[in-house]
Amino acid sequence: MKIGLLKNFLHYFNLRQGTILIAIFQLFSSGFSMIFFILALAHAMGIQEMVVRDTEDALEREALEEISSNHLNTKKMDLAHHNATEMVYAMYCGLVITVIHFISTMLLLYGALTNNRHFMAPWMMVKITIISALAISLFLVEEDCPFLATLGGRAGICERLIAFFLIIMSFYVWFVVYSTYKSLETKKGLTHEVHSMKKKYAVPVPLEVPKAIQVSANKPYEL
Repeated sequence: MKIGLLKNFLHYFNLRQGTILIAIFQLFSSGFSMIFFILALAHAMGIQEMVVRDTEDALEREALEEISSNHLNTKKMDLAHHNATEMVYAMYCGLVITVIHFISTMLLLYGALTNNRHFMAPWMMVKITIISALAISLFLVEEDCPFLATLGGRAGICERLIAFFLIIMSFYVWFVVYSTYKSLETKKGLTHEVHSMKKKYAVPVPLEVPKAIQVSANKPYEL
């Protein structure tokens, strides 16, 4: 079954212009997200170091006061250290995903500017992965949900509606780029066909020798 492709983007731009606008917007959003994750990672690492120092101080204080290591304060410190470590890992994962998205968006912009559809494929794969993760998180968002659920924790109807809206918008953006990808494939196929029809090969043509020359060549010379 052949899927109907889009002809324009938001009824005002053609597919190439829409793809360029999408790439520029995605570059800005990815750059802002990278800055956010870098700052959040630095903050989380600072919290982790502070919790480690506080835990060591609490253990030393309990040792001096001859209190059991199962004291409530130590348990709280261990829980805080565990949460800080999880936050650091989450920031690392988010930063890696954002960097991959930023690189694929740069390739998308280059492919749209040069009409090279092969550079659009990485961005489409990354984007469809993000859409799939959002769709899964829409159903897995609950207490003690896995890390794949991007919203995390508990989510009400408002959070689910926001996730559903992001899925629709992301899929529309992806489909615009996909339509551009397929249109470039069609144009290149037509161009190749036209060039192949125009290409001609040299065919050897037998030369016709005039009859007068043939007669003079066959006639013996008189001495």
